[in-house]
Amino acid sequence: MDETLTYLKERYKDEQARFDHFENKCAKFLTDVSVVIAALTALVSAKGRVLFTLNGPWDFIALGCFFAAALCVVCSWGHALSALRIRDCPALPSSRQTVEWMKGADAQDNQQHVYNCYIDTLEKLKSAIDEKSKPLDFAYNEMVFAAWALSLLAVISISKELFA
Repeated sequence: MDETLTYLKERYKDEQARFDHFENKCAKFLTDVSVVIAALTALVSAKGRVLFTLNGPWDFIALGCFFAAALCVVCSWGHALSALRIRDCPALPSSRQTVEWMKGADAQDNQQHVYNCYIDTLEKLKSAIDEKSKPLDFAYNEMVFAAWALSLLAVISISKELFA
C-alpha cells in the first residue's frame, strides 16, 4: 500500500502542475488575443477608409475577410475568458475533522482513507482540467481561422496596391 500511496502522491503533484499549466496558458492566450483585438481596432481606426473602399468584388471579399477575422477573434477571446474562469482547484481534504479521525484510526484504515482521498481528488482534478481544455481548444481554433481570414485580407490588399 505504501508504494501505491507514493504513486498517487506523484500523480497528484503532476495533475496539480498540469492544472497550473492550463491556468497560465489561458492567461497568456487571453492577453495575446486582447492585443490582437487592440491591433485590429487600431488598424480599422487608422486605415479603415483605405482598406474598405468597396469599389469592386475584391473589396467586398476583403471586407468579409475582415469581419470574419474580427468575429473569430472576439469568439476566441470569449472562449479564452471562459477557460480562465475562476473555479475551485480540487485539493485533498484537509479539515480538522479528517485529521482528528486519522489520528484515532488504525494504520490500515488510515492508509485506506488517504488512498480514497487521493483517488477522489485526482478524478476531480482531471475533470477540472478537461473542462478548461475544451474552451481553450476552441479559442485556439478560432484564432487559426482568424489568421487565415487576415492572411487573405492581406493578400487582397497587397494585390490591390500592386495592380492598381
